[in-house]
Amino acid sequence: MNDDLFRPTIAARPTAVGEPPWRPDSIIYPAIFGGPLAATVLGTLNARRLGLGRNVQLAVIAVGLACIVARVVATSSVTGLAGGRILGSIAGAVVWGMVILTQKKAFRAYQYGGGEPSSLVGPGIGAALGCGIVEAVLIAGVS
Repeated sequence: MNDDLFRPTIAARPTAVGEPPWRPDSIIYPAIFGGPLAATVLGTLNARRLGLGRNVQLAVIAVGLACIVARVVATSSVTGLAGGRILGSIAGAVVWGMVILTQKKAFRAYQYGGGEPSSLVGPGIGAALGCGIVEAVLIAGVS
């Protein structure tokens, strides 16, 4: 039967040749705890792992850079550690929103093709700690 009703709407993507991608939903945790730099790094690497084009990677990087600059400027003008921490979490969540917007469909197609996601525990903790330190140095340099 050649009815469109019975045709799948998600086309299976070939399994990635390199490392398997992470779940885009899981990038929220390093984004909240590590800030926008951690979300940008992990989102860009995951776009590459999913085999997405350079435009998607550049979109994540552009939003990430804008959020990093906004966070550094806003945090340097806010007094108190709690305010700066909240701003970092919000900026990280904004970058994560771009990651979800650009990668969720590709990740679903990857799973539909039988692909298993890679664990984000180690890279997520590393990105949250490492990128958090880099952001702290940037903020201290501006203040």
